[in-house]
Amino acid sequence: MMSFAVVIELRRNRVLAAWTGKSTGWLDTAMPEDMDSAARGAWLRDLFQRESVPDGKVLLVVPRREAVLMQLELGIPEGASQSDLHSVAKMNLGSHSTMDTHACVLDVVRSTDTKHAVCAAPSELVDRIREDLKQAGRTVASVTTRSAGLAKITESNSTELFIGVGTREIEIVVVHQGVPILSRFLNRNNNADADIAKVVAETHRAITSARMVGGIADISTARLYADVQVRSKLIEELTKQLDIDVKEFTPKSVRVPEELLPLIQLAASRDMPVLQLRNVRPPSGLQVPAVRIGAGLGALAAIVLIGGAFILAQQRAGVQHKLDTLSKELAQLQRNERAHLREEARLIHLQGLIQEGPVWSQQQAAIGDIIPETSIVLDRLTGVETRRITFAAARSENSRWYAGGKWSSDSSIAIDLYASVDNREMIPRLRQSFIDDPRFDVESKGPELPDRLAFRLTSNGPFGQPVSEGDADE
Repeated sequence: MMSFAVVIELRRNRVLAAWTGKSTGWLDTAMPEDMDSAARGAWLRDLFQRESVPDGKVLLVVPRREAVLMQLELGIPEGASQSDLHSVAKMNLGSHSTMDTHACVLDVVRSTDTKHAVCAAPSELVDRIREDLKQAGRTVASVTTRSAGLAKITESNSTELFIGVGTREIEIVVVHQGVPILSRFLNRNNNADADIAKVVAETHRAITSARMVGGIADISTARLYADVQVRSKLIEELTKQLDIDVKEFTPKSVRVPEELLPLIQLAASRDMPVLQLRNVRPPSGLQVPAVRIGAGLGALAAIVLIGGAFILAQQRAGVQHKLDTLSKELAQLQRNERAHLREEARLIHLQGLIQEGPVWSQQQAAIGDIIPETSIVLDRLTGVETRRITFAAARSENSRWYAGGKWSSDSSIAIDLYASVDNREMIPRLRQSFIDDPRFDVESKGPELPDRLAFRLTSNGPFGQPVSEGDADE
């Protein structure tokens, strides 16, 4: 059952709130910047009183730009404790994002048979907002994200896409069986055509990411909540370009701006959201199941259990301290590794572009071997090299990786040959000579004249061989 009276999203310079019950309402108000916590609290208190925001506990929504949402394969068995689940999720999240997972609040929800949805936000941010609301006379009951509110719109037994286009921002969320697994958040350009193109492109990326990284086989339905400026055109473009069934979403309560929709959905729900960000601390001491002990051994068993619990608690604390230290070192090393791989990729790319060019004398000599010494006068010979640097990532079943990928570089040399001939029969004979030579591909440039010819000769690499190839992690 609902244990909060109002849903509030407190951004750096804006306040969003929604509530239902005896009265339904919402607010979306700009907030002055450069205020300390006490000043913000006083300003919020006055705003809540002026707008008749209900008293009671708050469901706090973390701004989307401050939250991380990923679907990860944690490899943890069913029945694992919340403490173990959160510890494993923190270590995995640290290797996939730049967030400091040792100072964050998060939640982990199983999304498929093998994967979990992991959502996290910085503890410092949540603590600061809690303090602002405390100064305003409000208590936070739980912390969640906008994606959890939008997940309540979709069907619980399917995979669906929600697209929200408001006046200021665009939000795209993939929900699998009631659990959000991927989200994108964009600003609007105040240009309807550009915004529609952006939504179509980002929706395509979201569907591709859900299939390749999230392991979702099919997304055939999208729910759209958009302002009237772009609604009809957007439905048409999404249906045509992405081949998905787009359904316009109509909230049961009064229509609200898209920016308020996740909050009003959370407020209208009678249960807590699927994601509740919190800091789960490891349990202290030894927890053992209740057992039947004979009356004669009761006292001795109690002494053994208490002593064992004390010793194991000390050992657990020592192991936990080592684990925390190593986790911090691992997170730093992973950040350094990502930075190194980025610099390595730039270097390999530049080396491929600036490596030594073709030896034109070899090309000229090859052409000279084919052209007869008489009956043909060479008027002009021009050449240009095209170089391509490509990268193929290493692949697993559902992912792509830079480490272990292959870099390759190849070049194509095009030479334009212009010449005069004494006899027109020389032109087809010369073309056939170039065709028979494996070093060149030949095509005519423009119409053939009785006494002139123009050929384009193409040679891939140094006579067809690739310039270079290598592993990404060499």
